Amino acid sequence: MQNLSFEENTLPYVGMGRNPEPGVPDVPLGLGMALMQDSGALTAYGELTAEQKAGTVAYVQGAVTGEDAKERIAAVVSRLKQEKK
Repeated sequence: MQNLSFEENTLPYVGMGRNPEPGVPDVPLGLGMALMQDSGALTAYGELTAEQKAGTVAYVQGAVTGEDAKERIAAVVSRLKQEKK
C-alpha cells in the first residue's frame, strides 16, 4: 500500500514524464485535481496495482471531448470512493 501524504511528496504524479513507477503513466491534470478533492478516492487510487492505474489513466485519456473527460473523471472518482467503503 502506498502512503499518500502531501508532506512526503508521494502523491500520484501529475504532469508529463514525472512518474517513476514503471508502466504507469502520469495522472492527467483533471483526474489529479479531482483525486485531491476526495481523500477516499485518492487513497483508493494509491492502492491500485500499476496495471489498474494505467487502465484508469487510459480510460480518462480516451475521452473525445472535454465534457466526456469530465464525465469519465467523475465516474472514476465515484468508483474509487465506493471501492474504499
